[in-house]
Amino acid sequence: MRLPNAAFWVFAACLPAAGAAARSEPPREPVLASAAQAHVGIPRTPPPSPARPPAAARAALVVPAPRPDKSYQRLFRRLSKQRGKIDRYDAFLVAEARRRGLDPRLLKSIIGAESEFNPRARSPKGALGLMQLMPPTAESMGIQKNLILDPIQNIRAGAAYIEWLYSLVGKRHRLSVRMNEAPLWAVQRVLAAYHAGPRMLTRGSYPETTRQYVRKVLLFQGSKVSDLRR
Repeated sequence: MRLPNAAFWVFAACLPAAGAAARSEPPREPVLASAAQAHVGIPRTPPPSPARPPAAARAALVVPAPRPDKSYQRLFRRLSKQRGKIDRYDAFLVAEARRRGLDPRLLKSIIGAESEFNPRARSPKGALGLMQLMPPTAESMGIQKNLILDPIQNIRAGAAYIEWLYSLVGKRHRLSVRMNEAPLWAVQRVLAAYHAGPRMLTRGSYPETTRQYVRKVLLFQGSKVSDLRR
């Protein structure tokens, strides 16, 4: 959850079809700030006409499809025994994902990777709740600071931020589909940006910590823990 500096925002605003803003800091560009007030922080500008992105970008997968090691297998077995905890917000996840063009299973996987479904989770750096949002980021998505630990509001802000990050990828690479139909390389870039900031959207290589985070989300996505049962 690193903070991008203001210069990054100025630079990103000048790029054709590019974007910005880390999970740990709210967007600072005036246009985005007003968008946050109008619709939970997500620009609604339609993407440009379809065009194939460069081959290098299409091939820039963060990690291949991973297999869980024994530690993850133990984690998934433990969580699978807590159905009331891990399935509690499934109905809202499905509704919110449908509204924003996201994959509800992916949203649930991010929650599992971030907080193991603990709505009161707090990181040493100050990230809060199910989706481990920093307060400035949640506020930039239209959620008041005193409501960040509310599970529904936390999911809503996290989903809004993911949708916004994908809008940057879509504009940059001229993708005409919503995120639930996006190619794997685009989804993985969004996950990398959710972890380490929007600068990940324009990189060709990724820090090992970010690669491990994306791997963790994908492992959750492939497990029965992320099944939607409500």
